[in-house]
Amino acid sequence: MKNTQERGMVLIISLVVLLILTILGTAAMKTTVVEERLTGFTRSKQISFDSSEAALRTGESVADNLPLGSAFGVSGLFAPNPTSPVWLDSSLLASWVTLTPGTVTGVNQQPSYIMELTGAVPRDDNCALDVDASANQDCWRYNYRVTAQGSGLNTQTNSMVQSTLLSRK
Repeated sequence: MKNTQERGMVLIISLVVLLILTILGTAAMKTTVVEERLTGFTRSKQISFDSSEAALRTGESVADNLPLGSAFGVSGLFAPNPTSPVWLDSSLLASWVTLTPGTVTGVNQQPSYIMELTGAVPRDDNCALDVDASANQDCWRYNYRVTAQGSGLNTQTNSMVQSTLLSRK
């Protein structure tokens, strides 16, 4: 004997199960898209950090090899400004030294750096005590603050790094 009241119940249950599977599949796809975006952002951020590090190392090398008596405002070298740090002054952005094209590949724009002479210290105790040696510029070691900025795969991903260098002169 057939029970006629149960006809169509399998169809309703199948549709409910199909609806649940569709919702789960859509949620999994959205999660995958979000994770892919996060991975892309992380990659771009790492590239921007690496490019700013490349500019920082170049700036440190330039600062360490600057000739004594280098003019301020030339080659990215500036005197410190205690009230408004040079690296925060947006009017000096054009004065930042940009690495030559192709130095860092895979970036939106080449990284750049700026240097500030922050002071000088005697090379050793004898320099500070000897008037003749103290007058000689070779007696002093110079402190530089080097700031570099780099971008990633797009203009929205930027990194800035900074170091303090005591020249080996």
